[in-house]
Amino acid sequence: MKKKLQEMKYPTLYEMLKRMKASGLLKIYACSPTMEMFDVKKEDLIPEVDKIAGAAAFLDLASDADITLLV
Repeated sequence: MKKKLQEMKYPTLYEMLKRMKASGLLKIYACSPTMEMFDVKKEDLIPEVDKIAGAAAFLDLASDADITLLV
């Protein structure tokens, strides 16, 4: 599938994420407990991450959102 998408010159998932981020309509939050569990540092994250937040902080932020996707 990846090869077929490349043949079709379809953008990668990261390219699509960057486009959405550039639109100003997307906010990306990294989960601080998960980062701690897997020893991920802030400098390891992609530059598009807006903020590092725990579950309580994220739920507070997400309560005002029109659409929320938790991955």
